[in-house]
Amino acid sequence: MLSGKYKILYNKFTRVIDANRVFIDELSTLAYGTDASFYRLLPKIVVKAQDENEVSFLLKECADLLIPVTFRAAGTSLSGQAITDSVLIIAGYHWKNFKILDDGKQIRLQPGLIGARVNGLLAKYNRKIGPDPASINTAMIGGIAANNASGMCCGTAQNSYNTLSSMRIIFWDGTLLDTGCSASKEAFSKSHALFLQDLLLIVKDVRSNQELCQRIESKFKIKNTTGYSLNALIDFKDPFEIIQHLMIGSEGTLGFISEITYHTVIDLKNKAVALVIFNSVENACNVVSVLKNIVVSAVELIDYAGLKSVKDKDGMPQALQNLPITACALLIDTRANSEDHLNNQILEIIKVVPKELLLFPIVFTTNASEYALLWEIRKGLFPSIGAIRKMGTSVIIEDVAFPLENLAVATIVLQDLLKKWGYNEAVIFGHALEGNIHFVFTQNFDVPSEIERYSGFMDEVANIVVKQFNGSLKAEHGTGRNMAPYVLLEWGEQAYDLMYRIKKLFDPYTILNPEVILSKDSGIHLKNLKPIPQADPIIDKCTECGFCEPNCVSADFTLSPRQRIVAFREISRLSTFKQGKKQKEILLKQYQYSGKDTCATDGLCAVSCPVNIDTGKLIKNLRTAEFNSNAKIARYVAANFSFVLIVVSKLLAMANFFQKVLGNPNMLAVSTAFRKVSIKKLPQWNQFLPNGAEALLSNKIKSSESRKVVYFPSCINRTMGLSANDKNEEQLSHKLLKLLNKAGYEVIYPQNVANLCCGMPFLSKGYKDVGNFKIREIEKALYIASENGKLPIITDMSPCLLTLKENNCLGLNLYETVAFIDDFLLPYLTVSPLKDTITVFPVCSIKKMGMTDKLESVAKKCAENVIMTETTCCGFSGDKGFDFPELNQFGLSKLRDDIPGNVTRAYCTSRTCEIGLSLHTGLSYKSIVYLVDEVTKSIK
Repeated sequence: MLSGKYKILYNKFTRVIDANRVFIDELSTLAYGTDASFYRLLPKIVVKAQDENEVSFLLKECADLLIPVTFRAAGTSLSGQAITDSVLIIAGYHWKNFKILDDGKQIRLQPGLIGARVNGLLAKYNRKIGPDPASINTAMIGGIAANNASGMCCGTAQNSYNTLSSMRIIFWDGTLLDTGCSASKEAFSKSHALFLQDLLLIVKDVRSNQELCQRIESKFKIKNTTGYSLNALIDFKDPFEIIQHLMIGSEGTLGFISEITYHTVIDLKNKAVALVIFNSVENACNVVSVLKNIVVSAVELIDYAGLKSVKDKDGMPQALQNLPITACALLIDTRANSEDHLNNQILEIIKVVPKELLLFPIVFTTNASEYALLWEIRKGLFPSIGAIRKMGTSVIIEDVAFPLENLAVATIVLQDLLKKWGYNEAVIFGHALEGNIHFVFTQNFDVPSEIERYSGFMDEVANIVVKQFNGSLKAEHGTGRNMAPYVLLEWGEQAYDLMYRIKKLFDPYTILNPEVILSKDSGIHLKNLKPIPQADPIIDKCTECGFCEPNCVSADFTLSPRQRIVAFREISRLSTFKQGKKQKEILLKQYQYSGKDTCATDGLCAVSCPVNIDTGKLIKNLRTAEFNSNAKIARYVAANFSFVLIVVSKLLAMANFFQKVLGNPNMLAVSTAFRKVSIKKLPQWNQFLPNGAEALLSNKIKSSESRKVVYFPSCINRTMGLSANDKNEEQLSHKLLKLLNKAGYEVIYPQNVANLCCGMPFLSKGYKDVGNFKIREIEKALYIASENGKLPIITDMSPCLLTLKENNCLGLNLYETVAFIDDFLLPYLTVSPLKDTITVFPVCSIKKMGMTDKLESVAKKCAENVIMTETTCCGFSGDKGFDFPELNQFGLSKLRDDIPGNVTRAYCTSRTCEIGLSLHTGLSYKSIVYLVDEVTKSIK
């Protein structure tokens, strides 16, 4: 419980801000107290701020009580700069507004937008933002700017500092400054005249010190995010330019960036990449200097250990399997505005790289999937390496830069140093073209001797980087807590004192993210180290990088996959000692709803996880233990499945009858009242709940051309018929049968189809044994029906097909319906595309199977104008949309805004998802089968 100043502060906060966005409970403070670094602090208060007014209010109140405050966006920070034991302000979900300016040449962004999303917005203009960190699919603009993150291709020329146009800043006292607005600057000049006067005095002192100016200039000739952006003091004269450029890389210690406008850069569409393998690290590094003088977009170094860590991933070159221990690779990327230019650049690269230094000939690929795979492997190196660490250890990534001429010898010295200190598993990789090297190693922090080893190693690293090679101790990951003790060593006393003057000017009472960037505590990097206990084999590989979070429907609603893992690890840790019993019980109680009940278990978290961790599997296992008491009921349902479906179908028909009698408003009121009385045990009715289904139709055609297909109608579509708004339609099982017949296919139902199920309803609720029984039952039936696996098999729900594929239904020729339509039906049909604009939603199972492109292909063959929309997941998750409708509502809260007003037709591939999509968009979603049937005729 809060006490003292924090209790007063909480009461002040909740008088103005919705208490549902102000958190003080144990689970929330634990979950949000974790970022991607190896540090952890537990905030006392977490606030999900909604707008600038709220941030201004929060800062004023914190300043009034001299309580520290830290800002957080995505939490992908690696150096401990986004954690606090005080007040944490989250600027994520509510901070996603943007405006594209000047035909894409500029873009105005709030801090909660993910970098990759921004590039998606700019794609039609052939533009992108300059910064391109490896975490761009997860990292948000607020963190990218506040850390001056760079990445693979942007170097220093295209980072946030050099592509900044303007900025909206909220200072410690709540004052808002818009550097792109003359009126705002004029008002600030009056209200903060002394501030500007002191700033200009600092600038004058710096510029009168030639030695210091030279030091600053030399430090920024290579990548450098150690300390503050002192180059702003010599690069600009306008005080507002100086202010906004000092904010870049300030890590929330000088103020809050509530909006930033970037100058965008050209995104060249013709791209090629090659994984070039050299016989030694030295030779690979020496070639980088040659490549610097020709047209390359990026050159990424990967040492032998790094190559070894990814050699078994799908799609990796066979050459990686038997490399000598001296091997080292450069991932070379080149881009151009035409294919001819690209080909010429490729030839030039091949020409300048000495063949005698290579283990294999250079092979460039322009294939989009192969290109993406090689880059995804590189981007996922850090968490991939973390996944093969000894369980219970932390994975640490350091980030240094050297003058390019020193790269080869410095890399070798680093390798020797890692071995000297016993980090034999370490991996070195990085942005070689900029002399920027990352080295990753694992560290046990459980015993003092290991902390001492880490401390000694870091001291020696700092001395070598700074004193021997005049490099940067942080090139792009930010100073944070991790490198704060070494800022003085790197910069010297004059520059260090200058940084404290800047800090004092912007933050006179040191309430903004204290102990980050600047700290008098020489051991700050050895404190508040994150525990990584073993908890479950499913999630033990997790490094808490956060790459999973953008794909999770419940992130920002309850918990994200990373946060579920963090909480479960803590619960497991507390189980190991008696005094943790009470805290464990508190967390378990809070975890029930936030961790278990509202996890969609859709597995999308694994899609973006570099090591394929499916947190949903963990939750399903936890549900298994929880629902063991109801296993008898589950077994009864499974054994009497056809009877249960009939009962459910009758109940749906009854609900449909009362809907017609009472009308939608009255029916909603009555059902909501019943749900409330039952303490939410009864499912939530909505107007798109379908009627009961009719019996399956018999096959109408015997194929003379041996065109046969096995059709397994899902139990959902054998139970659910048409919704009240589906007028003049047939239920899906009838429609798909007729479409298949239209294309000349004889349709075969598996025997005893009324009792068959893919097992998903049982598996998702934790009844693993029952679910596996149903899977083996249907596997046998489908094997017989398909003539021992010879014939193709389709079902009418993509989640059902995914379940069959994921559960080892071997020897079966399984097809997703849209794939079968595209590849095997349309060739036998004539298509007259709709002229209407339609929208199509790829459900989770479509994404997981990699079928989004195929779904889009079918849609575009059947309609002239197609809007592909998506959120992470619709949140309906089988029947969860009835039991926890708030998850579905949250998941689709922004979808309607992405659909143009002229769209009247909407399609997807999952019946239950259609219910939630229809409810929250006002459009009647149907299976895409209806679209295909409407626009096709049989070829006579």
